[in-house]
Amino acid sequence: MFRQPFNNKKLLNGLQHIQQNLNQQQHLLKLIQTGLNDQLAAHCIHITANKKTLTLFTDSSIWASKLLYQRQLILDVLSDNFGEPVQTLKVKVMPKQFVRQRRQPKPPSNGIIKVLKEANNTEQTDNLSASMNKLIKTLQKKKLA
Repeated sequence: MFRQPFNNKKLLNGLQHIQQNLNQQQHLLKLIQTGLNDQLAAHCIHITANKKTLTLFTDSSIWASKLLYQRQLILDVLSDNFGEPVQTLKVKVMPKQFVRQRRQPKPPSNGIIKVLKEANNTEQTDNLSASMNKLIKTLQKKKLA
């Protein structure tokens, strides 16, 4: 087996590092979107930064070419907000299969609501039972609407 078991401390630091990168990328994307007009900003999907090179992802080649015409504006916006200047901007098209659509959650069926009722203690002496009763009532109301 392993001489040392998995080190959760390193894993947590790795996850924190990933979360920090994602937050930085979201911040960069918001900066770019505020510098562009609304129509162009809506087609900026994601951005990655590597050294002094930024890669901006868009949803079609038409918008990619329009964003390339705005290259200097984007570089100026980012250079004004950060100490070191950004030298290169690449614009790439993200294939449609990777563009995520927000899905609506599936409403629970009548059978699921019935199972929740049966599993829940009818006495509202504890907080969990009271919360479950509120959840069941809310689900029933939404089911009728």
